[in-house]
Amino acid sequence: MNSDKIETLLERIAVALERLAGQPDHRRAFSEGSHSGEGAEEVIADPSDRNSSPRPFSVLEPFLNSRGIRIKARAADDPADQVIDSLSLFLGEHYDALSGLLGKIKRAMQNGMPITESLKGRAQQDVSSTCQFCTRLHEVAFLEEYQYFRSPIYLIKAKTTTLPRAQRFFSGQWLERFVLQKVKAVYNQVAAEVTGELGFEYLINPQITLPNGDDFELDVLAAIGSNVYWIEAKSGDYQQHVAKYSKFARLLGLDFDHSLMVLTDAPDDRCSALSSLFSMTVCNLRIFEEKLLAIARTDTAQQSAAAGGLTLAAER
Repeated sequence: MNSDKIETLLERIAVALERLAGQPDHRRAFSEGSHSGEGAEEVIADPSDRNSSPRPFSVLEPFLNSRGIRIKARAADDPADQVIDSLSLFLGEHYDALSGLLGKIKRAMQNGMPITESLKGRAQQDVSSTCQFCTRLHEVAFLEEYQYFRSPIYLIKAKTTTLPRAQRFFSGQWLERFVLQKVKAVYNQVAAEVTGELGFEYLINPQITLPNGDDFELDVLAAIGSNVYWIEAKSGDYQQHVAKYSKFARLLGLDFDHSLMVLTDAPDDRCSALSSLFSMTVCNLRIFEEKLLAIARTDTAQQSAAAGGLTLAAER
């Protein structure tokens, strides 16, 4: 790779990290001892005591092991995760406005070709979101060039990049990271509605070995309290995956509510139809967080009633 491109990328990532710095989430602490390429699993301290030390919380690996599944490899932590997460959240929350641009970037980035995007006649909010997203992509070298021509042209001209990190982001990493941010948001919401400690743990892109010896990779596996949620996300053709995922949910022993598929471009009625056919909760970007929050609230209430330890806040 050209050394100038690498230097430019590192400088832009450093700038983006500086902008995001100073915004720690005091609800989270990370376990130490990430070695041999294994990413640290997230451990949550008691929400009612910010000064308490994090307590070990391990649900996911025993859960998988009990089903004859072994974790083969975990995704390593990356210093750029914070930047990627911020871009992913913005893209997911403005997907309707940005989906056309995203498609053009994905088609052109294999060869680093230029693209154009006309914003003429678009709503002002869409124009603002698109320009803001392109500016942020250019800052971290995910677009080599970017220029916006205002009235009366209303045209974006940009040049894509062949940088592997950018290609991974546009090819689907953004969607997995978006899902993870929403899972964390759901945990934070549920944890704020209970008294007592509510554990949280997740794995993103773990490579696993199934009981028959086959290799498999999950998108996101999370535990809120003792409840496990498996989430797969698809930005392209999903038809070939739905039946396979439905079968895998049975291997995990997870029911309709705890095995979810997130599709970028499926309307609500198609999500409902797929959910009824394949015994998975299928949803689009717009309703995913709402669906998961409702399920997690129900699970937490049931867990509280069974254990007598967690109490739902009266003001919820």
